[in-house]
Amino acid sequence: MQSTKTSTHKIHCFNPGHETAVLAGKANYTPAAIVRKMTSDLELLPLWYGEAGDYVFVDDAAVATDFISSIIPALRPDITPVSLSSATVKTASDSLEAAPWGWSPHIIRRFETLRTRIPTLSIPQWSDTLTVLTGRRTAADCLNRLSAITEGLTMPQFFSEISEICRFVKQQNRPLIIKTPYSSSGRGVRRINDATLDVQTLRWISGALRKQQYVSIEPALDKIMDFAMEFEADGAGCVVCRGLSVFDTSDDGAYTGNLLQSQTALMQLVAAQVATEDIDRVCESVRAVLEKKTGCVYRGSLGVDMMIYRRDGVPAIHPFVELNLRRTMGQVSINLFDRLLHPDSQGRFAITCQAAGEAYATHLRTAAEHTPVIENGKIRSGYFSLCPVNADTRYRAFIVVE
Repeated sequence: MQSTKTSTHKIHCFNPGHETAVLAGKANYTPAAIVRKMTSDLELLPLWYGEAGDYVFVDDAAVATDFISSIIPALRPDITPVSLSSATVKTASDSLEAAPWGWSPHIIRRFETLRTRIPTLSIPQWSDTLTVLTGRRTAADCLNRLSAITEGLTMPQFFSEISEICRFVKQQNRPLIIKTPYSSSGRGVRRINDATLDVQTLRWISGALRKQQYVSIEPALDKIMDFAMEFEADGAGCVVCRGLSVFDTSDDGAYTGNLLQSQTALMQLVAAQVATEDIDRVCESVRAVLEKKTGCVYRGSLGVDMMIYRRDGVPAIHPFVELNLRRTMGQVSINLFDRLLHPDSQGRFAITCQAAGEAYATHLRTAAEHTPVIENGKIRSGYFSLCPVNADTRYRAFIVVE
C-alpha cells in the first residue's frame, strides 16, 4: 500500500502590540483601537515571511485572495489566506502549526476558534513564564548576565512609586530614558532631560504605574546607530542566530523602518563603527544568555535590539537594549531582501501611519512615480506595497528599492 506523505505548514497571523495582550493575560482581551487598525491594515504582512505552502489567517479570505492575485506574477507568494468563514487547507494530510507574530492568551483563543474549522491545527498551551520573559525585567536580567561585555553601562533600575522616581531623577542630573515594562517598537518610552519632571511627564508616569505597576529608568546614551540580532529558539534549549538587521527610529524612539541590504553589507555598516570580533563576541554571548533564559519554554522567533553609542567618545556596543519575544520587523527585512530584491540593489522597508485618505493618496502618488522594475524575478528599483492600500488605510507597509 502506498503511504501518504504528510507535510507541515504554518498558519501565520499578524498581531502587533502583543506585549500588552501578554500583560492583560486574558483570552478575551480587546486591543486598543489603534492596534486593531494596524492589525487590520497590515494583516497580510505574513505573505512576505511565510514559506511556500503556508497560510495566513485573515478576516476576509476573499479580499486577501484578490490582493494576492493583483501582485506581479514574478513576486506573487505561494501562501493561501484562510478565515473563519473560509477555512480550508490544500490537502487533508497537511499538519498545521499556529504561527502568530507573538504569543499571548488572546491570540491562542483566536486560533482556537479557527481550529473548530481546521481540526489538524496545532496550538501550544500558554505558560505564565512567557509573561515574565516578555517584560523588560528579563532584558535587564540578560544585560546583567552580560557583565563581561558591558563595561561602562549602567543597569536599568525599576520603580513603583512616583515619589521615588522624582527623587532619583533629581539625583541623576543627566538625560534619562524611562520605559514601561510591556511595550514594543519604541512605544512606552519617554526621554527625561530635566532634573525636575514637568506636568506632562508626571502624568505619563502616573498612567504607566497605574496600568503596569512599575517602570524602568536608565541613562540616555549618545547613540550612533540602532541595530538588532535576530534569533530562533527551538523550544528544546537551542537558540541560533539568523542574521543582523539595521533599523531607524523617530526622535521619540518609535520604529520607522529597516535597511534592506545583504547580510555582508549590513555587517560592514556595523563593523565601520566597532571591531568585527566585538560583534561576533556579542552575538555568541547574547545567544548563550538567551538559551539559558528561554530554555525549553519558548519556541519561535525572537530578536534583541542593540545600539552603537559613544562611550567617552569611542563607539561601543550596547548588547541588550530590548528583548522582543516574537517575530520582528528586522526578521521581516531579512526575508524581504532575500525574496524580493535584486542582489545588486538595496532599499528600505518602512511602516508608516497617516490619516485615512492621506495614506491612500501618498500610495497612489508614489506608485505612479516609482513603478517597480523587475529583473530576473526580483525588484531592481521602485516602490512596492506589501499590503493592500485603500481610502480607509492608515498604516502602510512597503519597500522602496534603489
